[in-house]
Amino acid sequence: MPQPLRKNYYANLNAQRQFGARPNNLGAKNVYGQQNLAYSYNQNTAYAYPERQNPYGVPRKAEVRKLTPKRKKNTKLNFLKALISLAFLGLVAYYVIPYNYVKHFEPMILNRFLNRNIEFKAENFVSPTLHYLSNADFNGKRLLVPVRKSQKQMVPLVTSTRMFILEEELKNLSARYPHIKPSIYVWDYTRSRNAEINANEAIPSASIIKLPILVELFRRSESLKKAGYKPIDLSSKLLFDDIHKATGSGTLQYYKTGGYYTIDHLAKIMIQASDNSATNMLLDEIGGMEALNAASRKWGLSSTQMTTWLPDLGGTNTVSAKDMATLLYNLDNPKFLNDNSRYMIKQYMSNVHNGTLIQAGLPKGAEFLHKTGDIGKMLGDAGIVYAPNNRKYIVVILTQRPHNDYSARDFIQQASSIIYRYIVENPDQY
Repeated sequence: MPQPLRKNYYANLNAQRQFGARPNNLGAKNVYGQQNLAYSYNQNTAYAYPERQNPYGVPRKAEVRKLTPKRKKNTKLNFLKALISLAFLGLVAYYVIPYNYVKHFEPMILNRFLNRNIEFKAENFVSPTLHYLSNADFNGKRLLVPVRKSQKQMVPLVTSTRMFILEEELKNLSARYPHIKPSIYVWDYTRSRNAEINANEAIPSASIIKLPILVELFRRSESLKKAGYKPIDLSSKLLFDDIHKATGSGTLQYYKTGGYYTIDHLAKIMIQASDNSATNMLLDEIGGMEALNAASRKWGLSSTQMTTWLPDLGGTNTVSAKDMATLLYNLDNPKFLNDNSRYMIKQYMSNVHNGTLIQAGLPKGAEFLHKTGDIGKMLGDAGIVYAPNNRKYIVVILTQRPHNDYSARDFIQQASSIIYRYIVENPDQY
């Protein structure tokens, strides 16, 4: 006969309390009067896992999992780790952060606000030498461009024979002036003969640089006319400003600035009186030193270079005897200058005031178109001689001397006499 449910419930509850397990509904007996699960409790550790009872209702000994005791903290190791971390952060703060601040943050972020009104000129970084080294000019800016290998605009001097006897005579004369270093080039129109001594050496130009300036003035006028623009009018006037005033030769420096002078007058006193102030005005008119240097390269004059406005007392502007002889030869070249330009240039050169150099060694009746140059370290003369017997030759004599040594003048006069006698009076000598 089945037992009452209430009685079985209390019997189960008493059994659980007897073995120290928690009362729960899992302690109910099954249809055979046995418990399914029981919990044992170990007072020293923790609760045990549930386990099956044996068929007789007696629980097995509980299997207890012991908890792993907590490890003690290693204070020294933790302190060492903290110390290493602080040292690393200190190195980062001392080296990395300032470097990135100066290298990246400040120029990229702060400078955009602090220097927003500063104009950046890229050409100063790309070509830092443009303010003192350039060979071209475009839109008011200096440029340094490679020299194009194109046909030279000037006709080169072509020689058939060399006047070796004349060269020996000039060398013997130079031996009597050991402190004078000459640079000489002579070319005879009649027989295309030449004589030269150190003719390709670049030496200080002094006022002889005014001759290429005069030629470029007329060349520029012709170029403007060919391009459809108004050519340079010799009667037009230029303003004499303080930036043009130059000491040395010439009287324009003593005049009051602010006046206006015609280009014809300036060209005349530049060549005939060697006026430095007039030269600077005309140099400004043709585009400055850069324009003159670019023109010299196009002409084929490799040693003609201008780097200083006049007066060039230091002798930084250079020419060579061969360059000036080539320039003088092309004054008769119709493809280089038109008839009007050639006529005006020869008019200016025919009335040079200084006649104490090559002209002093010529006899009466000989005409001489020339330009002289005189600074402390250099004295020279370059021109074309027209003899009474219709003989014609180019002569350029440039000398490097001790400061203001007047014996250089005597050397030039004697050399001029030797050259004239050889070419004009004894034309059959070789």
